[in-house]
Amino acid sequence: MLNHEYDTMREVEDGYWWYQVLRQITVEEVSMRSGGRGRLKLLDAGCGTGGTLDWIAKRQGDFELHGVDLSTLAVEHTKKRGFTNVEVSSVETLPYPDDFFDGLVSLDVLYHEGLDQEKALAEFHRVLKPDGFLILNLPAFDALRGRHDIAVGGARRYTANQVRVLTHRQGFRTAKIHYWNAWLFFPILLWRRFTLWITREGDPDAKSDLKPLSLSLSRVLRRIGLVDAKMSATLRIPFGTSVFSVALKGSPR
Repeated sequence: MLNHEYDTMREVEDGYWWYQVLRQITVEEVSMRSGGRGRLKLLDAGCGTGGTLDWIAKRQGDFELHGVDLSTLAVEHTKKRGFTNVEVSSVETLPYPDDFFDGLVSLDVLYHEGLDQEKALAEFHRVLKPDGFLILNLPAFDALRGRHDIAVGGARRYTANQVRVLTHRQGFRTAKIHYWNAWLFFPILLWRRFTLWITREGDPDAKSDLKPLSLSLSRVLRRIGLVDAKMSATLRIPFGTSVFSVALKGSPR
């Protein structure tokens, strides 16, 4: 990811509707998977500037939270939020012993350029306890590639089946998988096609689609996004801009 995008992320993420929707469905899943157990150990692998850790901390205050990110700048932002168990590390070589975490969250990380997704998933499996849960969110469909992907260092996009195959290959079994943000799929498809046409690969000045929004607009979009996420999960809508997956450590059944 280009360095200026970490600053943009930190500036907008706490109030930006898309992040709020993703973190809401993630926290709900974490809460359900924890089953009311206290003091669970949870890792955010690729924690960015700490927004997800902050959401979980405010809603699951008894958890022991850890984070890693390859970017020193991202880790600095996260530590400024008050998190101490945060380290600069690749998700391909996690600095933790086997069977250490009850749960692991990794949101929009595996698709980054230069990252070996197979190694990362193998590490996720290694550090999770038996039956530990893995929550993934990943950008969907190669057709949605655009300037945003260039700015954030996105190298690949996924279908739900590809995510299922990747996780099964590393010893996980799928508990849940679905697309979401279906309501914006076609407008974003058109926008991304246009931005890819006007942006060259490797452009150091490329900007992501993240832009500050008014509080009122973000609230409206968040409400729509939450309805979309629930409908996408319930109706198994076969498209969306992201794939949300929950997998458990153990062989596919």
